[in-house]
Amino acid sequence: MKKKLISPELSFQHFFTYQEVTDFVMSLAESRPDLCQLGSLGKSREGREIHLLTITDFSTGDPKDKPAYLIQGNIHAVELAGTHAALYTARQLLADENIRDLLKEIVFYIVPRINPDGAEYAVITSGPIRSRTDRSIKEANTLYPKDMNGDGLILSMRQEHPDGTHIADPEDPRLLIRRKADSKPPFYRILREGEIYNWDGSDNVSTDGRSFDWNRNWSYDWRPEPEQYGAGDFPFSETEMRLMAEFIHSNQNIFGILGYHTGPAAVLRPPSTGSDSDLDESDIHTMDDLAQIGAKYTGFPVIPVVQYHNVKSKDINLRGHFHNFGYHHLGLFVFEFELGVIHNSAGIKTEDQLATKNEDEEAEQLRKVIKWWDDQTEKDQLFKQWETYQHPQLGKVEIGGFLNRHGANPTLPDLKRISEGTYKFTIDHARKHPKITVEDAQIESIGGNVHRIRLRVANRGEFSTNISNKGRSLRRLKTVRVEFRLSEGVKLLSSQGHYNLGHLGGIRDSRSLEWFVSVPDGCKIPCEINISGGTGGNISYKVQL
Repeated sequence: MKKKLISPELSFQHFFTYQEVTDFVMSLAESRPDLCQLGSLGKSREGREIHLLTITDFSTGDPKDKPAYLIQGNIHAVELAGTHAALYTARQLLADENIRDLLKEIVFYIVPRINPDGAEYAVITSGPIRSRTDRSIKEANTLYPKDMNGDGLILSMRQEHPDGTHIADPEDPRLLIRRKADSKPPFYRILREGEIYNWDGSDNVSTDGRSFDWNRNWSYDWRPEPEQYGAGDFPFSETEMRLMAEFIHSNQNIFGILGYHTGPAAVLRPPSTGSDSDLDESDIHTMDDLAQIGAKYTGFPVIPVVQYHNVKSKDINLRGHFHNFGYHHLGLFVFEFELGVIHNSAGIKTEDQLATKNEDEEAEQLRKVIKWWDDQTEKDQLFKQWETYQHPQLGKVEIGGFLNRHGANPTLPDLKRISEGTYKFTIDHARKHPKITVEDAQIESIGGNVHRIRLRVANRGEFSTNISNKGRSLRRLKTVRVEFRLSEGVKLLSSQGHYNLGHLGGIRDSRSLEWFVSVPDGCKIPCEINISGGTGGNISYKVQL
């Protein structure tokens, strides 16, 4: 009896270190070598592998000949839930018997943690970080993060100061709220836990080094700093982002991309600058329909990126952002799931988080969060009590506050439920892939050694091969091309052997092709027809006599 292959269970007990991610993806590949291979995009800046899972039914052909769906997570270091959501999908693709037909037709590329260096810092220290912080050149009067009290974490330091901007919340002294004109002392200034480099003793203290936001480092509408915070030096200037870009552009079979983030729970769609009027109207309708599938499975609201902001703010413009890159440069319908933050787990809806009008309302929500957390019987460490510490430079301070790795993510039990929904969206999205087929193939002898070859090249998938109307104008999305290869001795009698069929629309679009050839006696395989279908996959068809 053939041994049943079982994929390892994914633990939702804690966020994973790099080694734990490595162990899990290795276990996945070892458990189902028929469906999963482990590779790498390359090494991170600090030398860690950027793991790449290739998941498909390898018995049905080369992955490069199949339509491809790409998932990437954890581009922002502290948004650790993205890794778990991506790993959940990878595991389910191997365990779910209901999608075996899909794995025969397409390939999933999954990069669970595009930012292994930043994520490791966030997992281990819980210190604040966007994607990367450059501390290679230290500047005077700058506070650099360091675990001062030896608890393994990098939290906050509060210190009494006459010009302090905050006070202890009268309703919950653990929390700090903004100082007002009638506030009573003590007043606190808030600093990151760490030491000040080459300090002159003044209050003019800067924080940390240069911060990078890799979701501002994509190529479309990239703008330099300070016009766009965190943008980097040029598009794909960051090592990990360049590796991702090279992978995307070397795999022209990719028809869909999904990114995982954490923020107030939402299904995000393009655009990330401007407005819907900058996009093709039909494409907008299609993206909305797809996004609503995500909303159905997760309960998240659908929000265009430009409108993902506080009610007080005008529409945002995020330059060098994934959504505009995916649509304008790749021609794809791309999405991001904001998987939620601790506020969502505490029962505060995204709409309410974005509707706060002032700091008092924000403080009230934070009180609800910490009260909810106090009432939980099983919980991660969201908050560490303030403890007095004698700082070697600043003197008496208190170290404590919120742990970013938990505040910036939903709880892990919630994440498991959310991941089930995002997986279902992924399957529904992926099932719409373009699908190039060969139909009605006929070979007819019309006298002597002359034969007529007929066949139909069709797209029976829901998406057109150009995916979006925008994609029709982009060189990256290749048209359907037919190459007619003759066996030795066979002569082509038709005026044309190779064809560029252009893009094929979804479901009902096809082209009928015909060739006449002269076949010498004894030739059993007069020709091979290779169809390069771009996002619809590649087919090699041998004509048999």
